Amino acid sequence: MDPWIDFWNRPNAIYVNQRNIDAHFDCIVRDLREFVPPGDTKVVLDFGCGEAVGASRLADGCSTLYLYDAAPAVRDRVRERLAGDRRIKVLDGNGLHHLPAASVDLVLVVSVVQYMARDELSDALRLWHRILKPDGALIIADVIDPATPIHVDVRSQLAFARKNGFLVAALGGLVRMFFSNYRDLRNRAGFAMYRQEEMLGMLRSGGFEGTVLPRNIGPGAHRKAFRARKLTKQARAAAE
Repeated sequence: MDPWIDFWNRPNAIYVNQRNIDAHFDCIVRDLREFVPPGDTKVVLDFGCGEAVGASRLADGCSTLYLYDAAPAVRDRVRERLAGDRRIKVLDGNGLHHLPAASVDLVLVVSVVQYMARDELSDALRLWHRILKPDGALIIADVIDPATPIHVDVRSQLAFARKNGFLVAALGGLVRMFFSNYRDLRNRAGFAMYRQEEMLGMLRSGGFEGTVLPRNIGPGAHRKAFRARKLTKQARAAAE
C-alpha cells in the first residue's frame, strides 16, 4: 500500500479533536458554496474526500455527489455514516474508473495533490478530463508553494485554531506531530509542492486551461487554488 494511503488508513493526529474536524470541514463547505450553491443540480466528484463531514450540506447543490478516497478505512466510515443519503455515492477505485465519460459537472480536489506523486497527478488529470462534461470544471485547492516557510503554515493553523476555539489542543497536536512519524513520512514518501506556473503547466499537459482563483478553499489562506476547464480540440492540437 502507498505510504500516504497507509497513513490515512490508520488513526492519526492530523485533526486534534472533533472541534478541529468540524471547523475544518465547515470552512471548506462554506468556500465551496461559490461552486456548488444550494438548490443546484450538478453531478460532482469530491476526489480525496477524507472524512467528508460536510458532504450532506455539499449535496444540497448536487443531483449526485460522488465521494472517493484512496484509503479503504476512510471509505468504509464515510459509506456507513452517509448510507441514508441517496444523493451521495461512495466510490472505490473500480467505481471511480468506471464513471461514464463526460458525466460529471465538477471535480473537487481539495488538499490532496500534496500526497500524490507527479505521475499519479498526471494519471488523475487524464481521468478527470475523461469524466468531465465539455463545459465541466476542475477545482484543485490547497496547493502549497515550495517556497512557503514552515512557520507560515504553523501560524495559519494556530490562527484557525484560535478563531475556532481549539488553540490549546492545536498546540499539543503540533508537539505530538513533531515527535510522530509524520515528518519522517513526508521525507520518505514525498510531499508534493508546486509553484503557480508548475501547476498551470501540469493542467495544460492534462488537457486543461487553468486559472488561479482569488483565494484558497479551506483554512490556509496562503495556499493556492486553481480552476480549470477542458481545452478545446483546436487548443489541444495547437499545444501539441
